[in-house]
Amino acid sequence: MRSKALLILLVVPLLLKPPASPQAATGSFAPRHSTSIALTGDGATLLVVNPDSNTLTMVDTASRSALAELDVGVDPRTVTVDGAARRAYVANRGSDSVSVVDLASSQIVAEVPVGCRPYGVVVSPDDRWLYVAEQGIDRLAILDTATLEIVRTLPMADRPSGLAIAHHGHTLYVSHLLDNTITVVRLSGPEIYLPLILRRAMSDASRAWDGMTADSPIFSDQVTFPAQPVTSTLVLFSDSNLVQSIVLAPDGRHAYVPHTRSNSLNPNLTFETTVSPLISLIDVPTQQHLWGQQLDLGSLDPPGVGLPFDAAVTPDGSELWVVNAASNDLSVVDLSVSPSLVAHIEVGDNPRGIVLAPDGATAYVNNTLAGTVSVVDTVAYSVTGVITVTDIPLPPILLRGKRLFHSSDDPRMARRQWISCNTCHYEGEHDGRTWTFAFAGPRNTTSLLGMIQTYPLRWSGEWDESADSEFANVKENFGDGLIDGEMYCDLSPPDCVNQLPNQGRSYDLDSLALFLDSLEAPLSPGRAQGEPLTEAEQRGQALFIDPALGCVACHPPPLYTDLERHDVGTATTGEKIGPDYDTPTLLGLYDSAPYYHDGSAPDLVAALTRLTPGGEHDVSALTEAEFQDLIAFLLALPFER
Repeated sequence: MRSKALLILLVVPLLLKPPASPQAATGSFAPRHSTSIALTGDGATLLVVNPDSNTLTMVDTASRSALAELDVGVDPRTVTVDGAARRAYVANRGSDSVSVVDLASSQIVAEVPVGCRPYGVVVSPDDRWLYVAEQGIDRLAILDTATLEIVRTLPMADRPSGLAIAHHGHTLYVSHLLDNTITVVRLSGPEIYLPLILRRAMSDASRAWDGMTADSPIFSDQVTFPAQPVTSTLVLFSDSNLVQSIVLAPDGRHAYVPHTRSNSLNPNLTFETTVSPLISLIDVPTQQHLWGQQLDLGSLDPPGVGLPFDAAVTPDGSELWVVNAASNDLSVVDLSVSPSLVAHIEVGDNPRGIVLAPDGATAYVNNTLAGTVSVVDTVAYSVTGVITVTDIPLPPILLRGKRLFHSSDDPRMARRQWISCNTCHYEGEHDGRTWTFAFAGPRNTTSLLGMIQTYPLRWSGEWDESADSEFANVKENFGDGLIDGEMYCDLSPPDCVNQLPNQGRSYDLDSLALFLDSLEAPLSPGRAQGEPLTEAEQRGQALFIDPALGCVACHPPPLYTDLERHDVGTATTGEKIGPDYDTPTLLGLYDSAPYYHDGSAPDLVAALTRLTPGGEHDVSALTEAEFQDLIAFLLALPFER
């Protein structure tokens, strides 16, 4: 009887797991997550995305030399490789596509159209399914890798970004860029039969594969995975923000979430109280955020780091390697009972991805604004080589400005490496937060895309040139400033308009200003190929341009702003500059909630139905159908160049 019971116990784990994949056959069970740098299972070939070059570079790790640089889509962000090392898949955020790479021939074999702004991409352990996080339309797409067709889509919360899939392939984790939640997707799978006596006899090792305990609901006496994926939500801290990735430990027991806490409710902002670099821990078996067990990188790695972006866990689970995109460095944390800093390692400009060799002896870091990969000895904790993977094609002055925008590593830009321009204006857009500044009052972070067309700048129109961003370098990032001397700007209250120009006083400030002016607003989702307005949007457009409604009085096309300041009765307690505010452009409304200078309108319905003293937004004469048509048109902006 004992031998029969032992035989059953040995067989059950095999029945529970999905059919063996090529990766499983090699003995590698590492979970996968979306990242800007990946390795084939044997560790021989490194795959590196280059966003500004629109390329993917294949690197031979033995010789540390580039094998090929392949043209992919526009603005590639993440790459995933299948277990058989046959294919790699690249998410191209700028061209709404996934590039499929044949690794044997080093060729692009397909360019697959997907939804708006794909960001995270990961392939299932059996290599059958490809999962794509589509930031622009808040959707998860599932593709069949054999046909490269989208077979299923799932609606997601705002801006799905990072993806991580457990090695058994039944659980997918989705991070959300500006949200404090992680979506857990339980994917379809085989029927499972698990008698009660065996549930209680299972060892920790045999149940770790599914990330569950013997008492978890999934282990009922007979369980059938749902035909349709189901989702649940893990909640991080209320102020968690900029969540690009989620990383599962090799044993499947913990997940690590690098992100930034945005302390926007703090009225007394200082460099260390504005944002905080953090790693949240998730207990996978219980599906719980481990409150109080977070890794505070501001304390662990003093004097500070900026924008933790990606991470990797060593094969034995003893260390967490974190790349900090703003401060251009690595934080290596010992994951013992009392976590501590093992090493701080400087790397290149804007590191956004890290991957460890299968034996854990080497780390590779993608420095996206240097066009290089840092090779790090994980025993000596030192950079042993730098591999050039691309020649970034931006003009030198523009590349310099972009590096400054993304960096907190320069004391002129930030104090003690905490805050970069990109921290609040991520990718030139916004952080979804309203900050309270002592010199101004409440200010909803605005997108910088297309700002060159809509001077003056800021909610109170207090900047008349992008070089006035020196004010932000000093007063908001707490840096020393790029100008040798005082900026030309009144500081209390801030007003840089009609002052002597700050442009021309510093090459680096001019570089930063040029980068800001180069940022373009993309077309709204569904308009990238010049698609016409829908009938509802056309009806909304007719209402918008009707003088009787009055929208065009302050928001005339094509910029949808009159470039003037108006008092519409929205000044709030604590306002230091108002009550006049610069008319915001309506371009990009689909992606810029909340609205108003104080972020008091969470959506367009609230924004348009808020009463103003002059009746500027009076839509009471519209029927409900007309009101919805108007909103549909506003969300379609911009729909043409």
